[in-house]
Amino acid sequence: MRVVLAGYNVDSSVTDLGSDSATPETLSAAYARISRDPRPVGELREAARKRVERARRSNRQIVFEYGHGSVAEHAVFNLDVLDVSRLAAEALQSFRLASFTEKSQRYIRLDERDWIVPEELTGTQSRRLTGLLGDLFSAYSRMFDLLLSEGADESSAREDSRYVLPLATSCQMGVTMNAREIEHAVRRLASHPLREVRELASGMHEACSAVAPSLFLFTEPTPVDAFDTAPPPAWEIPGDLALIRSDDDSAVGSWLIRSQGDGSRCTGGWRDMPGPERKALFDRVLLNLRLHDSLPRCWELCRFVFEINLSATAYAQLKRHRMCTQLVSGYSPGPGVTVPPAVRRSRAALEIFEEAISRSGDLYAALAAETGSRLAEYALTNAHRRSVLLSVNARELYHFSRLREDEHAQWDIRELAHRMLGMAGEAAPLTMSLSGGKSSMELPG
Repeated sequence: MRVVLAGYNVDSSVTDLGSDSATPETLSAAYARISRDPRPVGELREAARKRVERARRSNRQIVFEYGHGSVAEHAVFNLDVLDVSRLAAEALQSFRLASFTEKSQRYIRLDERDWIVPEELTGTQSRRLTGLLGDLFSAYSRMFDLLLSEGADESSAREDSRYVLPLATSCQMGVTMNAREIEHAVRRLASHPLREVRELASGMHEACSAVAPSLFLFTEPTPVDAFDTAPPPAWEIPGDLALIRSDDDSAVGSWLIRSQGDGSRCTGGWRDMPGPERKALFDRVLLNLRLHDSLPRCWELCRFVFEINLSATAYAQLKRHRMCTQLVSGYSPGPGVTVPPAVRRSRAALEIFEEAISRSGDLYAALAAETGSRLAEYALTNAHRRSVLLSVNARELYHFSRLREDEHAQWDIRELAHRMLGMAGEAAPLTMSLSGGKSSMELPG
């Protein structure tokens, strides 16, 4: 594993990037003084650049003694993260206030031996896992070639073959985070049961604190951090998807009445309003919606809670929608696997798939008995499922719908999104009336 500090923000007046003032700490210190110092902000920045150690002392006092952690958000870091497993990547990507771009198994054909073996395993366990990983990559290549020979295009063959790739498959990603969120991530990941994830936390801390030591102090994990990094086992969900709680159109409709200037009748007004008037109330906003518009913030008043069992491949898409609450289980063979339709249609491809899944499940069971379920997850595949409790508001669900119901979306997440939006549309038909993928929308813009 490697964590490389690729860049960070510095004051634009700094010309010597090797000088002490080439640190984001001076920006944090200068902006912290805005609330109490009447001087123009340009003068505050200049003062911080000239006295870096004083700026660092100021940061420590303001952020850690006074508790104004938002000051650390003015320091932003870019990190290259290389040679980490999909499991470790998901642990990092669970943090909301950051940007991640990851090497895609959908668009890139992977090479042999492109995997991570956890250091916690004994020599015998490591050899058994290495043997399985080699077999899974071999199954991936064989399935890819077979699907091509049966008429699939290269993109589809690559897309469906990757379902037998292991969660131990290595990846790389670019990460952008501010100092406050990095400190939060370092502390939480440092309590993770997987050594690979803990080493990732250590690498991030080392890389960033080298240039901004005053912004990282609370990096030791607490019992709360340990609780958050210990997901429950997967649970049974009838049909793999359930809408367990939802609001209806009154959540947004009552606010739309209030926005017309008649707050005194917002709740009762909605209850007594005839159907055509309700529709007109929503149309007043929705008929002006353009393809790339976000919904007004009042759409956040309407919330939906789903339970989902989905493949690791589909979760790789879902996890990108971080402006919601996602509580996830670990991976296990219990919830079953997702079989790509192209594989179902090919007897030979299905045999390769089923053999790979069977061998994966066998080694998972053996490793789980010897080491615990978390390390055993390295033996599972992209086809294996996990459980997710998802709480999402209507505004974010529209964004999810635009991307994941689109014809260009990956088929697994597209099918899930279509079912989710169908359920949400039944619960709040006016609120969700213009949901759908970009490719299916007939909206201006």
